[in-house]
Amino acid sequence: MCGVDIYASVQALDFLDLGKNFSFPIETHTVSLHSFRMDTNLDCDYGEAFMKKRSLLGSMLALCMVAACVTINIYFPAEEVRSAADRIVHEVWGESDSQTAPPKPEPSSEVGPTSLLNMLVGPSTAWAANGINGEDINISTPQIRAIKETMKQRTGELRPYLAAGQIGIGQDGLLKVRTLEGLDLRGRGQVQRLVNAENQDRLRLYSEIAGEIGKNPNRTATPAQVQDVFVESWQAQADSGWYIEKGSGNWQRK
Repeated sequence: MCGVDIYASVQALDFLDLGKNFSFPIETHTVSLHSFRMDTNLDCDYGEAFMKKRSLLGSMLALCMVAACVTINIYFPAEEVRSAADRIVHEVWGESDSQTAPPKPEPSSEVGPTSLLNMLVGPSTAWAANGINGEDINISTPQIRAIKETMKQRTGELRPYLAAGQIGIGQDGLLKVRTLEGLDLRGRGQVQRLVNAENQDRLRLYSEIAGEIGKNPNRTATPAQVQDVFVESWQAQADSGWYIEKGSGNWQRK
């Protein structure tokens, strides 16, 4: 309806003056209130344009929410760290009676946030799902290579003490002095020196690996998380006869 004409009608009333015995007539008047005319028509074109703008705004908001979900989905790549740990421990300790070379893992094909990110921003700017430099984790930086080489050279000195039981592998993956029995003063000092140096290098190694993982914006890692993964590799690749600390704090010979 184009509009509403509001009409007000005022009916004449008789007012009785109690002090005087007569009535005062008021004539009947009809007033057309055109000044209060309200046009309720809405322009159809304006309404349609408004709806289109609202729909476009909703679509843009939804896209922003999806993008936000992708960028905040950051995770710790436990499987990739485990694979890197197996390779590093094998390099450091070399072949032994209980070790076989760990197979090189196939590149991972993650499905999830990284794949969605590739679809949104394209492969040229998204990080590859299998890590940095085409590997699960880059463990070939100059710093990591230097640490591995130092540890590898120290392994020859550690092996006799590991085999004799003076040094054991702790439940945190670090080396511990188990006993000093059968060692002279010089041997005791040597054991303590080797354990301290090895543990310092292992902690530096975990810190470097965590830093490499952190270069990928979709991943996160702390040195403590990396260390937790390395524990299994150090213990699993230990030689038979070496001592391993269990969760209860007791030592068990492998």
